[in-house]
Amino acid sequence: MYWEEITRFTVGRTLRNAVRASRRGEGPYAIRVPRPRGEDMVPAVFIAPAVPGAPPRRGFRLSADEGGLRPLCSVAPAGPEPGQGPYRVTGPDGLELGAVHRTPAAQRLVRHGWWLERPGRPEAVAVRGWARGGPRRTLERGAGKLLGGVVDGLLSLGAEGEAAGGLAPVVWRAGDRAVLTFHPSQGPRWYTVDRDGPLDARLAFALAVLRESEVWGGDRR
Repeated sequence: MYWEEITRFTVGRTLRNAVRASRRGEGPYAIRVPRPRGEDMVPAVFIAPAVPGAPPRRGFRLSADEGGLRPLCSVAPAGPEPGQGPYRVTGPDGLELGAVHRTPAAQRLVRHGWWLERPGRPEAVAVRGWARGGPRRTLERGAGKLLGGVVDGLLSLGAEGEAAGGLAPVVWRAGDRAVLTFHPSQGPRWYTVDRDGPLDARLAFALAVLRESEVWGGDRR
């Protein structure tokens, strides 16, 4: 399967979409897609760390083959602290495709933990439905006029408490169009990218790899 044709994918080494672990063990770390028939999840895009043995937050490469002879893009941290973002995504020709950003903790009552920057195009963000108009306005409507410092404190506490909540679907939108969706499940964590939409699938892959590499909890939402 060509990477441009991928619409539904997961990230990892799991070989089968089944409750019981596969007796065949695990395969290469990759963007995996479901086989048309059966429970197998086959590798479609291979993930290689920029530094052997290092986690994705230190940078990684995506390739159409396991040997890396058909590179698709490189993802490299551009901030002072790896893990905080942004992560620049560049094609094999060196041109920038966009960037994956971490949402600051104080803003996670409005946006989910990761979002995409695209040169010359609208950002792809996942906005929490209840927070339309912004968390500050929401809190002020519910509790009257609060001092700015108190509101900021409530936002920070809410962001830190994300890990206690359950997983929910997440939809990233560019303008009014849904371009990437996360589907929680008991098994593989599926993402769906709008193949005919304006989002380069490589940016979707990069976001998913970074998000899935985080410790289980609110940071991945």
